[in-house]
Amino acid sequence: MAALVIPPDSALHAVFSETLAAADIVFFAGLPGVGKSLLLQQMALMAIAAGRPVTLLQWDVARHPFETPRYPLKDGATHPLVIQAVGVWLRRALAEWAAARGAKGLLLGEAPLIGGRFMEVCRPADDAAEALLRDPRARFLLPVPSVELRAHIEAQRERTIAAPRHSNEAHDAPPDLLRALWRDLHEVAVALGLAEAAADDNPYSPRIYAAVYRHLLRRRNTEQIDLRRPLPAAKSVYHGLDALPQLRATAAEAADILAALEAAPPPDRAWHAL
Repeated sequence: MAALVIPPDSALHAVFSETLAAADIVFFAGLPGVGKSLLLQQMALMAIAAGRPVTLLQWDVARHPFETPRYPLKDGATHPLVIQAVGVWLRRALAEWAAARGAKGLLLGEAPLIGGRFMEVCRPADDAAEALLRDPRARFLLPVPSVELRAHIEAQRERTIAAPRHSNEAHDAPPDLLRALWRDLHEVAVALGLAEAAADDNPYSPRIYAAVYRHLLRRRNTEQIDLRRPLPAAKSVYHGLDALPQLRATAAEAADILAALEAAPPPDRAWHAL
């Protein structure tokens, strides 16, 4: 079993304890490579210790039923129609989970948002999921690593992909893709007026990163968590989570949603539009 590595006297432990006492749905929002998976694992351990049944919602699990030979994962990138289809399923899945949950049930999820991945949790809609996402018991935690910690995470990612400690690590986004996603996010920041365009490559900026995600999450209950030091995790961030239930579409649900989207006109808005 994975170990809890968050110091019990730390500010992060206090935030997690308060969140678990006050929330039934918790999303860790942010780019790949900011520590979401480790934080989700640690909160899951704390929740289980507190006697709360945990269900997970993770992008890399949720997308699988939608990835077919026609819409495969290519060079680590998800097909745009798959991203759209997972979002359609997501809103329904949230409402179904809420209807079936027990009194102490907790949903822990990751919301990458970049490129539209689970972006539907940010967009208001007239459906049952909206009331859940606006409720004070739905929390969005935004981990923001320092420049130094982000570099450490990238280096660690390279090591774990080369020598995986868990099967999932072999499929994590590699450092070059992490940097490409950052460049994409910086372009969004420029488009939103949150950063200035530059001719040269733009290095990771915690300030710009947080500003874009806070903009995307402005209609949700969001708390920023500034991270400066790595947590001493000896095992994989995926260790100990395999036995927990995951929200995931059935093959039939995925096929029906993909067929409906294939017959519909493509969306005419940018992925970051609310």
